[in-house]
Amino acid sequence: MTDIVRLEVSQGVGVITLNRPDRLNALDDAMHPALDEAFVAAHRDRHVRAIVLTGAGRGFCAGADLSRLDRLAASRGAEYDMPMPGTPCASYAELGLDPDLAQTYTFPLATPKPVIGAINGACVGVGLVLAACCDVRLASTTARFGAAFPQRGLPAEAGLAWLLPRIVGRGLASDMLMSGRMVAADEALRIGLVSRIEEPDALLGIATDYARAIAINSAPQAVAMIKRQVFDGCTESFGDAARMAHDLLLDRLASDDFAEGVASFREKRSARFTDL
Repeated sequence: MTDIVRLEVSQGVGVITLNRPDRLNALDDAMHPALDEAFVAAHRDRHVRAIVLTGAGRGFCAGADLSRLDRLAASRGAEYDMPMPGTPCASYAELGLDPDLAQTYTFPLATPKPVIGAINGACVGVGLVLAACCDVRLASTTARFGAAFPQRGLPAEAGLAWLLPRIVGRGLASDMLMSGRMVAADEALRIGLVSRIEEPDALLGIATDYARAIAINSAPQAVAMIKRQVFDGCTESFGDAARMAHDLLLDRLASDDFAEGVASFREKRSARFTDL
């Protein structure tokens, strides 16, 4: 693991930290493979049952680094190196995940493990994509969110125009994406972009504790199913969702995890659930 993206594992939680604080963790060419490596390691580690994604210093991720933007502008996009969604990405090709989702910015959607975004500061452009792809977002009072794409002459990247309306609604998503304006933490909380806001010094600890509670108390296979249900439910009918829930329920009623969940509740002890 390179120092520009760190992965630290403790008590069932893998904390991935973007670590270019002097650049507000803007993603340059070196950070893309480093982030891929961290995502793959956390996904594969059976000791990791939940993931926290955050940034070092005052920023979560300020988007693409200016050096990368300069290179893409100079080449008129000829050097753009992100694969087309649906095309297996080399970094994730052997994981057997949905190739539409298993890409650098959207990998939090691809992994069956819950991903908690600890948004500690500037969250802009592809940083906003990374945050939106997290299952739950907690933010510091200093967090700021912005699309920035129209100010660079670009459309919303990496499926953000599909995802953001499903988080905050079509009108607010259009507002954020077309204006590129910055949204402060209190507004982000009000519109549902984040679930909670915390003081900067407390954010990472609270996010890690939240992730650890999931890792300890929730069955990984059930969490993975719920994560998929929530994502698929964005586009399927209620009837399809209800029928799928029925099939999944029948499957889990026959599982060791269900028996263990009932027994641990009755015996007032921690459950010993199976891994993914």
